[in-house]
Amino acid sequence: MNNIASTLKANLAPSSYYDAHLKGAFGKPTGNGWHMWNGLCPFHMDTRPGSFVINKVSGAYRCFSCSAKGGDIIDFHMKRHGISFTEALNQLGGNHHA
Repeated sequence: MNNIASTLKANLAPSSYYDAHLKGAFGKPTGNGWHMWNGLCPFHMDTRPGSFVINKVSGAYRCFSCSAKGGDIIDFHMKRHGISFTEALNQLGGNHHA
């Protein structure tokens, strides 16, 4: 992983990122840093809040309805916006001054 990505991850808290980029709020913890997301999964036409979970420590995410998953905020940003790794770093670094 490059230094820009490492710096970005160290300076951008997953809870802040997801609060700013998704409608909803963190719900009950489910263990090992994972929390239910009281909102809808952004990767499909979700109708059931609670199927999307986020790890507040690593930024990983998973949807139990559509099987979307990823390991960190950068991966989420890439998938959500359909952009490359470099584009995601540029956007996240510019938006969050990491």
